[in-house]
Amino acid sequence: MDINKRSIGKEIGILSRAAHTFFQYQFKNLSIGHSQVMTLHFICKHNGVSQNKLVQHFGLDKSSVTSQLNILEKNGYITREIDKDDSRGRKIFITKKTNAIKDFLDTKFSSWSKILLKGFDEVEKEKLFNLLDNMIINAHKAINELKNNEENK
Repeated sequence: MDINKRSIGKEIGILSRAAHTFFQYQFKNLSIGHSQVMTLHFICKHNGVSQNKLVQHFGLDKSSVTSQLNILEKNGYITREIDKDDSRGRKIFITKKTNAIKDFLDTKFSSWSKILLKGFDEVEKEKLFNLLDNMIINAHKAINELKNNEENK
């Protein structure tokens, strides 16, 4: 197949849907969805993170993050506390329930990376991550341009 006729968006979409399915099977007993698991995993790595940092990290709108956090809180995985530095902000903390599954989450996320990178040598992995970083930068630039154009109308 001609490389110029392939769509990188399609390929990334396929990988995204595969990840969704993989994690859906891995985490079906947690009573939370794929998006909440990803958010919970990030919170585990950054216990006490602000809600605004979650918005920035995932590139989601505030209402989407709030919705995810509501589900995580309802299921006993997190607590939210008023930010001492910003009374309008909230800090997110994991609970004992989450602490008990932290290693499980790490193992499952690591296993997905290992599955995707099977057969790649270290040089290929480094090149792949550099290429992905460049794609992320390009995507963010394009989105920022769209936002700026919308604001200047």
